[in-house]
Amino acid sequence: MKKTVALTFFFLIFFASSYAVDRALEIKNEMWNSVDKAFVVKDIPQKWAGKSAVIIAQMNRFEYRKALVGNLLRKNQYHHYRIKLIDKNAVDNYAEMSFEVSEPSLEIYVGYKVIKPSGSEVIVDLSRAIKMERSEGNRKIAYNKIAIPGLEPGDILDYYICEEASEPISSSLHFYDPVIYSLPQGYPMMYYKVQFRADRKCYINLKSVNGAPDFKLLTDEKNDEQYYTIEGEELEDADDQRWLYKYRDLPSIKFRAAYARNEAVVTGSDVLLGEKKVAKKNVTVKELEELTANLIKGFTLESTLAFGYLKKHAKANFKGVTDPFELSAKAYYYLRNHTLIENAENKLWLGESPSVSRLTFLKAMHTFLKERKIAHDVIVTADRNISGIDDVIMENELDWLIRVRKGSDYLYLGPFSTHTVAGSFSPMLEGVKAYAMDGLTAPNWKSKQFSMPILKSNDHLSDVTQNVMFADDMVTSTIQVAKVLKGSNKLYEQYYLLDYYDYQAEEEKLFKKEAAKPLKKDQEALKKTYMSKRMPSRYEWLKEYVKENYEFETKEPKDLVVEQTGRFHDKPSFNYSFVFETNELIKKAGPNYIVDIGRLIEAQTKVDKEELDRNTNVYWDHPRAFKHKIVVQIPAGYSVEGIERFNSSTENKYGGFKSNAKIEGNTVVIETLKHYEVNYVPKSDWSTVVEFLNAAYSFNELKLLLKKSN
Repeated sequence: MKKTVALTFFFLIFFASSYAVDRALEIKNEMWNSVDKAFVVKDIPQKWAGKSAVIIAQMNRFEYRKALVGNLLRKNQYHHYRIKLIDKNAVDNYAEMSFEVSEPSLEIYVGYKVIKPSGSEVIVDLSRAIKMERSEGNRKIAYNKIAIPGLEPGDILDYYICEEASEPISSSLHFYDPVIYSLPQGYPMMYYKVQFRADRKCYINLKSVNGAPDFKLLTDEKNDEQYYTIEGEELEDADDQRWLYKYRDLPSIKFRAAYARNEAVVTGSDVLLGEKKVAKKNVTVKELEELTANLIKGFTLESTLAFGYLKKHAKANFKGVTDPFELSAKAYYYLRNHTLIENAENKLWLGESPSVSRLTFLKAMHTFLKERKIAHDVIVTADRNISGIDDVIMENELDWLIRVRKGSDYLYLGPFSTHTVAGSFSPMLEGVKAYAMDGLTAPNWKSKQFSMPILKSNDHLSDVTQNVMFADDMVTSTIQVAKVLKGSNKLYEQYYLLDYYDYQAEEEKLFKKEAAKPLKKDQEALKKTYMSKRMPSRYEWLKEYVKENYEFETKEPKDLVVEQTGRFHDKPSFNYSFVFETNELIKKAGPNYIVDIGRLIEAQTKVDKEELDRNTNVYWDHPRAFKHKIVVQIPAGYSVEGIERFNSSTENKYGGFKSNAKIEGNTVVIETLKHYEVNYVPKSDWSTVVEFLNAAYSFNELKLLLKKSN
């Protein structure tokens, strides 16, 4: 019996290995012996001869099918590229390539060959690949890295990377990962093809936006199936431009396949699906209303429990509160505490962040407001960096939030994290088209179209005060930094400088907490380890922050104090201070000293010559403002010259930069304001933006002269 089992196992391994080898040869033959004439082209158009590289041909094919045998779904991707490398930068970019490692449910097939100008071909030996590892969160991911030897300008690199994955069918309705894809790449493209092939039992959502070609439905007679394809030629490159939302500005495509066991599971579902075998290319307002209604009335245990706890808390603590905004804010902060803060400490020790689904927030908050008969709207829209709501084709492109009404005033309540405040919402929703549905009539509602508000630049504010003092040796400078951050300008620094222990007291003051049980030994160890690293990690972050933003090497920052967490709407700013020292601010010049004072407004955007001609629109996340007040102590025996150079003003309708300087007693006081007044600028007005960007960058270069008194 043991011998039989061993033989069976041997043959299974043998056949699996043989299949992998045969499949690798099949794919190699398909990719490199293709009938597609675009993949044998060697010459490029003269108009692109000055580019770093040209993509001669590119093919991307996505397949979604049920396996013929077994309860498995297949998800395959095939990518083939043929690239002419023109200069050394392109050679350097492709001199080393990486690809994923095969796993039991994922097979990876790759091939690389170099075609020399003479026509000779060199196939890269895959056995020379080196297995590497990268970190993603708490996981380690293995991958392969391989050098492409002998690459030179003028070569053609022809390579393919293919993935064939399988996964068990675990639900009646299975969604494959959606594809959102911009057609223009970093290099111009002579020919491209994108294909989507899906099982006949799949529901298809697809859409071309921003001028991308429409999908064509073709029939593959050999395999008896239909598939969607896009083909095109002569596509210009998309430069890696700052402030670009590529899915809003560049020709892009969106696609998703969903496998359903039967049509019954689709009826009344909280997803956007069309008819089987008919691609869904548009979403109507009525569908958005029905989708939102299904989400609201659908049952989830998490949201039901959250509402139950909120209802109980409100009964005991909200007596006498009648103002709808006050009542809604209290409910919002309780839900935040209950769903996120109560377990935040334990997660902190484990290096995890507490989270709650946006659906839990939406359902619990809406149910509470409706039961209390508080006028409110359920709003559906889409993040502006992904899609306008008129171009939405999948429900995972959508966002929901709540708007409480009091006469003509509104209080917006967005899905919360540990630091969000009542009255705030994602900056990605500022100015977008949206639909509001009266929450008191749910789910039988009619929506009203409106535009979300765009906040003012001072609503997203960084207000920084810096006191500068020089040591007696005139080498070391001490900078005392105090920051007041508002709106989205505070989120980044809150993430690194706040944790549960900073806001524990303010939470426990508002919400009673049961007496904590004594920690177990493993919990005590976890907490002790975390607390030993807590402040050192913050100071290390500050050190890197100073280096990156001020471009100073610094000694260890010190005296970090969090003065206000910025987690409640009545105290919305995040206030903190710290001190750092550097030997790079002041330099001796004969008997005098030069102070590199312009760098204290932090590194400013430099618009290089090649960026002046812009062919895409400008997208900022939100309006914002940056104020700096720099107070420099004038050392005894020195005077200051040239402060008039610090007085400037460049203002236009999109933003501006202005600065002024004055002497007050034994100090120089310099104040600057840089502000962005909008979140979108048409490409035709890019030069107007450059005006104030250059003004701020020029200030970065200014220096203060400390002149030795006679």
